[in-house]
Amino acid sequence: MTQIESDTSQQANAWSPNSHCLALDGIRGLAILAVTLYRLCKELDPEAHPVLAIIRRFAPVGERGVDLFFVLSGFLITGILLRTKSQPHYFRNFMARRVLRIFPLYFLSLVLGILVIPNLLNTNSFDLASREQFYLWTYTSNFRMAWLNEWCFGAFDHFWSLAVEEHFYLIWPAVVLLLTRRQLCIVCMTIIAVVCVARTVAALDSRFDVAVSVATFFRADGLSFGAMLAILLTSSISRVTIRRAGWVMLALLLPLLFGVAVIGQRFLEIPSTLCPAVCSASMAVVLLSNRKASLVRLLESGCLRALGKYSYGMYVIQLPLVTMLPMTKMISLLPTDPLIASSVYVIGMFAMIILIAMVSFHFFESHFLRLKKLYS
Repeated sequence: MTQIESDTSQQANAWSPNSHCLALDGIRGLAILAVTLYRLCKELDPEAHPVLAIIRRFAPVGERGVDLFFVLSGFLITGILLRTKSQPHYFRNFMARRVLRIFPLYFLSLVLGILVIPNLLNTNSFDLASREQFYLWTYTSNFRMAWLNEWCFGAFDHFWSLAVEEHFYLIWPAVVLLLTRRQLCIVCMTIIAVVCVARTVAALDSRFDVAVSVATFFRADGLSFGAMLAILLTSSISRVTIRRAGWVMLALLLPLLFGVAVIGQRFLEIPSTLCPAVCSASMAVVLLSNRKASLVRLLESGCLRALGKYSYGMYVIQLPLVTMLPMTKMISLLPTDPLIASSVYVIGMFAMIILIAMVSFHFFESHFLRLKKLYS
């Protein structure tokens, strides 16, 4: 293959290191779609209708959307850090841009949920979060959960994953700056192996039931899978080789993951490593596929990209909204048929989550996002 042909082939791929990848927006949209449907389907009554029982049976699969978020975050953040590590103000620019993206909505939601809404609406939906609010304000809620071995923040239980992300932002820039690409790959592989073994051992003891799900250490493998993919895609390794390796991983791991999903067992948390491995392999295949491929075109579709655009707001908003408006509280306003009522609830709540996220993005978050250009 000539150099011109090689360049043309690379430009035809969904991903390029020097341009925005639309498929990544779609992948983010797919992740938030899975997590949101999981959250809403948990509200369904499996005894009310056989169809609802089937949905509830497989709803936990959507929870794995968080694994996809971690892999995606590891990939994107590592890519940014590798591109900017030789530039001035490396740490300042990275942290400032992350703060502008994450902090405003995060802290606004805490102000509204802990200080404003309980007084305005006289609701107890945020009582648990209020009692443990120190850990929410300091991004240490996952440490508190792991220590107590319980989900102790109610409407803000899901903020454990945002705490994990924040710890990653604090530690990883220094690691990327100090190590070569080869050393980074070794670190990522070591983290994946150590976490997999440690989490499996910890899962044997019921005292760590929550810790294995939320502690930063136990979720580092997902971030590492994404980071390693970013390192490989920006290395001298042939993209054809990386894509083939992705297909091999999928062929080996997808049947295992599918079997675990059907059986519905946690198997000492081993699926918690299998899932990010499948996510990273899938991303490698998609990103190195031709943009005309059906799956790439699906991920680049307007609907998934829109979900990706509003994904952060959707993630922050969904559990507080479901906590305030659970199906059990809304049942009197819904049709009497349980299947129709459940459908109305899920569709209505999904629409409300998107609407609030859109309003948040355009009228609040966007003002902070414009400031990111000051730290380019």
